[in-house]
Amino acid sequence: MNIVLLHGLANNEAVWSSLDGHWRPGVRIHAPRLPWHGGGIADWRHETDSAARLAQVLDEVPGGADLVVAHSFSSVVLLDLLSRRAAAGEEAGVPGVVLVNPFYRGDADDFHWDMIAPTLDDFPRTMAESIRLRNPDRPLAPDLVADMARRMTEWIGPYGWLRFFDAYLRTPLFRVDLVTTPALVIGGEADLSAPVAEARRLAGRLPAAQCLTVPGGHFPMLERPAWLTAAVHTFLDRIPGRARRLADA
Repeated sequence: MNIVLLHGLANNEAVWSSLDGHWRPGVRIHAPRLPWHGGGIADWRHETDSAARLAQVLDEVPGGADLVVAHSFSSVVLLDLLSRRAAAGEEAGVPGVVLVNPFYRGDADDFHWDMIAPTLDDFPRTMAESIRLRNPDRPLAPDLVADMARRMTEWIGPYGWLRFFDAYLRTPLFRVDLVTTPALVIGGEADLSAPVAEARRLAGRLPAAQCLTVPGGHFPMLERPAWLTAAVHTFLDRIPGRARRLADA
């Protein structure tokens, strides 16, 4: 059983490390470093087709992916890829997906001018949340966390942020109604970055999706690792076909 974990914008594969030790026997974890990782922004920030880059990453998983778990920005990129394939009449390429704290709006009119500045201003807070949660045993001073978050935001820069916002703006155009891949959509009840209502809305649009909400914010893999892995295991038991057979092996 190959489970692929996709980190979000400006993070890296280490964001999933808290899940180690919670997986079932027989599960093989693949956590690739994606083009939009924290140290790779300079090479990716002018990218205009992140979905194609993600397809290449998934193609390189030995034996193929049986389940893809995507967080935050990567959930949008994965959704873009699945929607493209569905609209073209192609196979999805994965038996099941878990979309963790996705950004999604179902109607272009849901975006309005007054939301741009708050979304932009929220970036440093999201970066600070990640930094704080990744250092639970050695709490950093709030001023240091804020400075580190600001520096990360500056490193992402306007092009990196525009890559995120452009993907977000295109979510109403994704043909999610054609994506029949079994999906679990997870939203944080206290997520200030990707509101839980967006997870519920996306789950309602996907033909084969269920939605779970979790107490906490934008990084459930850091706040509630045991809960998250348990949710993934339960979802695996419900996936038909190849992933179910492998999960039961």
